[in-house]
Amino acid sequence: MTNLIPILIYLVASLLVTRWWSARQEKQSGDLYQDKAKRFFIGGRFLNGPLLALTLVATYTSASSFIGGPGAAYKIGLGWVWLALIQVPVAMLTLGVLGPKLLAQRKAEHATLIEWLDARYQNSWLTQLALVSLVVGFIAMISVQFIGGARLFSGVSGISYELGLGLFVITVLAYTLTGGFRAVVITDAFQGILMIVGVLVIFLALLSQGGLTALMADVSAQSPTLLSPQGNNGQLGWPMMLSFWMLICFGTLGLPHTVVRLLAVKDTNALKRGMIWGTIISFLMTLIPHLSGVLGRALYPDLTVPDEIMPKLITGLFDPFWAGVLLAAPIAAVMSSVDSMLLQSAVSLVRDGVVRSYPKLTADKQVTLTRVAMLLFTLISTYFAIEPPDMIVWLNLAAFGALQAVFLWPILAGLYWPQIAGNAALAAMVSGLVSYLVLLWLKPAMFGIHPIVPALLISGGGLLAVHRIGQASINQKV
Repeated sequence: MTNLIPILIYLVASLLVTRWWSARQEKQSGDLYQDKAKRFFIGGRFLNGPLLALTLVATYTSASSFIGGPGAAYKIGLGWVWLALIQVPVAMLTLGVLGPKLLAQRKAEHATLIEWLDARYQNSWLTQLALVSLVVGFIAMISVQFIGGARLFSGVSGISYELGLGLFVITVLAYTLTGGFRAVVITDAFQGILMIVGVLVIFLALLSQGGLTALMADVSAQSPTLLSPQGNNGQLGWPMMLSFWMLICFGTLGLPHTVVRLLAVKDTNALKRGMIWGTIISFLMTLIPHLSGVLGRALYPDLTVPDEIMPKLITGLFDPFWAGVLLAAPIAAVMSSVDSMLLQSAVSLVRDGVVRSYPKLTADKQVTLTRVAMLLFTLISTYFAIEPPDMIVWLNLAAFGALQAVFLWPILAGLYWPQIAGNAALAAMVSGLVSYLVLLWLKPAMFGIHPIVPALLISGGGLLAVHRIGQASINQKV
């Protein structure tokens, strides 16, 4: 229990410092939206290059990066590290493809992704489906983050999983209820810096246990296939590579919690600097934790729950006090994802759901309802996190895929294809979501290809088919 003291001190200090920093920035900044609700929901055009890079990567880096990813690398081997590195270009891809187009629409002052989709397509069915998909998808992903946070607390301190879950949930509520989007972004930046320092310290301590060559030799002695690019059972062939290129690289263009940050980008220079810094940070935050998971087998070869490898390394390589200090790094990774998703899901429900039905709702009431929604979503996510699976990486990837199947093509078409109408975008959403869920449920033999690949193909086909039908109908009338 003594190693919990440093992390609790850090969490309180981080909360106070980031909230003070956020309030100070609001007083000094001239780029805030005048509407109080919008200030809470999106803040304004305030993200410069380093801040954009840190919040983007910190948000994308989640429990899967510190718990599930290293756990999969521990079980499958070095091939999983290679597979995970597919996601390194995420910042460059997201900022380079979507950033300039959304930046050009800054005058509209959209507060949410769904608000932008509604303005672009003007289709109420599309807006409603997008809202439901976002909220349900985020609740699933928040549950995964809660599982990861609880395992960190329990693994490092020795407390029960249930107590760790309760402690993490209380921490999340303290962070999200006390600040809006700007406060969340500043928290992400603060925690992003801590993540980089923390993983480097853990990795260097791991290398001190004999060096890279010796650790690799110990892993190879357990099973030479653990160092194979194809994984310990040959499961990482080209079908998995193709699947992950879609799922954790190209498909991230359709993740709402990364896209929404582009609505707050300051200028073109911020995008350029964000791409450079974001790629560097993403490389470090992907390679080091996953490689640590593989090398950790040399020290702990018999873990029954692979997701326990990072907590084991922290407690095994450091005394209780410093273990508690270093626990801040993975906790920061999980926190930086969950606070963003919790805020965005609540904001979308209020801004894109309630306010559409009650347009005269005051800004103060919108903010209050958003906090109530955050509390509700936290309780729901906690319920689903009470009985966790052994490995959370697959749950997180399943939720990733569902959001991408719904949002990817409507976002890209909305930015790059002005002729695409709401019906075509709706068809892409429906066909993508239905096909993805059916394939995920039935698990047909697809040569090891993840359901996201055919789902995105079907979604794109649905968009093109309905667009062609609509164009043919217009031509006939003319």
